[in-house]
Amino acid sequence: MMDISGVNMGKKVVNVIANQRRYFKCISYGCRAKKRVERAATDPKVVVTSYDGKHNHDLLVAKSSIHDTVIAENSANFVSFPPRSLKNVQDAELNIGCPRFNSLSVDEAFTDTSAFVRPVNTCVPISASTDYDVVIMYERGDICNDDFISHLRASLCRRGISVYEEFNVVDAVPECNVLIIVLTSTYVPSNLLIILDHQQTDDRVVYPIFYKLSPYDFISNKKNYERFFLQDEPSRWQAALDELSQMPGYTLTDKSESELIDEIVRDVLMVLCSKDEVNMIGMDMQVEEILSLLCIESLDVRSIGIWGTVGIGKTAIAEEIFRKISVQYETCIFLKDLHEEVKVKGHDAVREEFLSRVLEVEPHVIRFSDIKTSFLRSRLQRKRVLVILDDVNDYRDVETFLGKLTYFGPGSRIIITSRNRRVFVLCKIDHVYEVKPLNTSNSLLLLNRGTHSVLLPEVYSALSLELVRFSNGNPQVLNFLRNREWQRLSQQIQKTSPIYIPGIYERSCCGLDDYERSIFLDIACFFRRMDKDNVAMLLDGCGFSAHVGFGNLVDKSVLSMSHNLVDMHSFFQATGREIVRQESQWPEYCSRLWNQEDIVDIIIHDKGTSAIEAIFLDMSKLKFDANPNVFEKMCNLRLLKFYCSEVIENRGVLLPQGLEYLPSRLRLLHWEYYPLSTLPRSFDPRNLVELNLPSSCAKKLWKGKKCLEKLKKIRLSYSDQLTKIPRLSSAPNLELLDLEGCNSLVCISESISDLKKLVFLNLKDCSKLESVPCMLDLKSLEVLNLTGCSKLENFPEISPNVKEVCMGGTMIQEIPSSIKNLALLEKLDLENNRHLKTLPTSICKLKHLETLNLSGCTSLDRFPDLSRRMKCLRFLDLSRTSIRELPSSVSYLTALEELRFVDCRNLVRLPDNAWSLRFKVEFRQIDTEKFSRLWNKFGWLKKVQIS
Repeated sequence: MMDISGVNMGKKVVNVIANQRRYFKCISYGCRAKKRVERAATDPKVVVTSYDGKHNHDLLVAKSSIHDTVIAENSANFVSFPPRSLKNVQDAELNIGCPRFNSLSVDEAFTDTSAFVRPVNTCVPISASTDYDVVIMYERGDICNDDFISHLRASLCRRGISVYEEFNVVDAVPECNVLIIVLTSTYVPSNLLIILDHQQTDDRVVYPIFYKLSPYDFISNKKNYERFFLQDEPSRWQAALDELSQMPGYTLTDKSESELIDEIVRDVLMVLCSKDEVNMIGMDMQVEEILSLLCIESLDVRSIGIWGTVGIGKTAIAEEIFRKISVQYETCIFLKDLHEEVKVKGHDAVREEFLSRVLEVEPHVIRFSDIKTSFLRSRLQRKRVLVILDDVNDYRDVETFLGKLTYFGPGSRIIITSRNRRVFVLCKIDHVYEVKPLNTSNSLLLLNRGTHSVLLPEVYSALSLELVRFSNGNPQVLNFLRNREWQRLSQQIQKTSPIYIPGIYERSCCGLDDYERSIFLDIACFFRRMDKDNVAMLLDGCGFSAHVGFGNLVDKSVLSMSHNLVDMHSFFQATGREIVRQESQWPEYCSRLWNQEDIVDIIIHDKGTSAIEAIFLDMSKLKFDANPNVFEKMCNLRLLKFYCSEVIENRGVLLPQGLEYLPSRLRLLHWEYYPLSTLPRSFDPRNLVELNLPSSCAKKLWKGKKCLEKLKKIRLSYSDQLTKIPRLSSAPNLELLDLEGCNSLVCISESISDLKKLVFLNLKDCSKLESVPCMLDLKSLEVLNLTGCSKLENFPEISPNVKEVCMGGTMIQEIPSSIKNLALLEKLDLENNRHLKTLPTSICKLKHLETLNLSGCTSLDRFPDLSRRMKCLRFLDLSRTSIRELPSSVSYLTALEELRFVDCRNLVRLPDNAWSLRFKVEFRQIDTEKFSRLWNKFGWLKKVQIS
């Protein structure tokens, strides 16, 4: 133990942090105290800790080994502190300086949650293969007051470089990345020969500093070093001195010490960064793209956001960029896992520590809340800084000091990584870069690296591709998969079983509010790759504000939207299902159920509970009975879907004793092959959003009037026993009514005219339907399908806003001239209307009509003479009609792309001016002799098909 109690510390703060490698970092104020403390600290067994400047007492600190307890004496009291491990020291500090990556193989580098490099703390970076980054060798007392050494050491420490001072060890070669030898007129290290011998084989850089002399003077004054020459090796010593004088180094004569120290620090950083290179598989191009966005040479203050999903490599890319460019900045700050830092320390503590690093003062010396903005701005505007804020997944994490980022001086750069794109908007980031997943080849390279398999090559290759598809190019997922049993993983993926992936699971719901979390879990369990609007309708019915939630989840890299489908990566789906599975070890106490075995067990043994919110069951290969009160305990059930992924007869959930109860909280009731003739009398559908009973045995839904305020879709298709539908005036929000194939349905209630929001009405193949109500008041109606209504004789009165009308296979004989009122009509399908004889000439007033299908209208023998151009009609099918010729006004069809004459046996000729239109004409099953005089004109057409 060494007593340094005589040091008068004054009112300033001395803070020296020790690590397990006997490394210390000293930042002190007051010259005399500083020198004494530094000299005391040169003993590796002494560690100086912080001193309270408010008390003018002596400080006694001693440490006999890295495992001993630190004893501090303040006044007459002794306080015992447990030794802080390196990890604890690092956790207590904000990252500052150049991030140091441990000496890792590529395989080891991919074991981190960042997928590329291990977590790094840049305050006290210690290499795995060396004790220190830098060792300084000099003769104590040989340099004036040791000021140069102390200033050099302090500058290196400020940049996060670990330093140790070596005092002329005779035989050992210091373990370090950079060895600095301070040469004077009287000093060279006694182990110089050993150092230079190892220089040929060790990965170590040696920098000589010629202190107060030139390299020439160093060689000229070799007599001062003769005491080191061995009698039998003078030539080796002479060669060593010559070699040392010619090595890249530094000369301190008249040059400013501060300039020289800055140069040394820059060179050391470049050496350390070059030793930290990590093979960024498939990411090098993205690093270069971000560097180009940074425009390092520009003097403006620029900010870049790095956005991407969990495990995609945002932090690894940020660290690689930091490694490449940090040397060019006087102050570099890397705050890693900021979200966790704020969670542990609080916003105020993180802000003050951040600003203390920027201003290079110790925390708590000055309360930054008391600093005037003008003073802070003037200090920061003089600094060219590089700041990286990693994992900022909530704007509130940085809002307390975000404004200070705009104070930085010319050339400063700010980089923020986040999973939440909204953060970049609120932070007013200049550019946002989305990190892209690895492509297939790079994914296979990472997955197969270090993997030794006994599988057959073709099996190994197939499994590799399957795992790559599952990972979607996510490095963290790939890294997890490559260390597991592939065949078992493949079985889990094929069964869509949850696969626990550390890091992905813990952070999937990080930052999500309750509604976003519910949306995420519903999509992961049930709605992946489904139509966005349909999913939103159901989730809105559950009170989740789906479209807002979708946008937030996309911004947070959890969801993706493409082709109007809600989608998420396979590993996110597996993660969501794992979250639900961990709600309870008993399935009946989990909120969402999709596993067949679990659901069947709960239904058969009546294990339902109020915890169950949703059930989706594929009944394709199941057949079992349920009791009448099977849903009575599931009072919170909001989504119920019994469906068949493949059609297999005589399968499903049977109700031999009927059904007494359905929960009133149901938003979705989807039950294919529903076995009963009606829904339970007690069922209150006031919360129902979608009712799907396709191919059911229902004859009617219920008796009397029910509140259907929230109902938007009814699908009863192919319920061939259905004779009537209820009055729908109590369903003002209904948008879709699908009764296709209900061939026992005789009439439609007049109440259908009250459905002002109805968009889609499908009555296809309702073969007993003789008439339909007036639909002029259905202002929202866009699609009307009456195809196959074989007893329908009259063209119905339809809303002028309709866009598509299909009336094939009916008994109608003519189309009324009032069809011109369908101003928005785009498609008119009259296929197989065998009684249709004429079309009105007013049809040319359908200025938006694109498709007109008259095929199979065998009684139609004339196409109407058009009085105006039809600029939108692209497809005209006259196949299997009795038409003999087309009028010359067919040239008014200026947009026509395809004209079909399949099996038009009565067709004699086409007008000459028709050939000026460059459309495709299809002739099949016709008498080509009638067209012999037209062959020479077919060259004008785009395409002619004749058979």
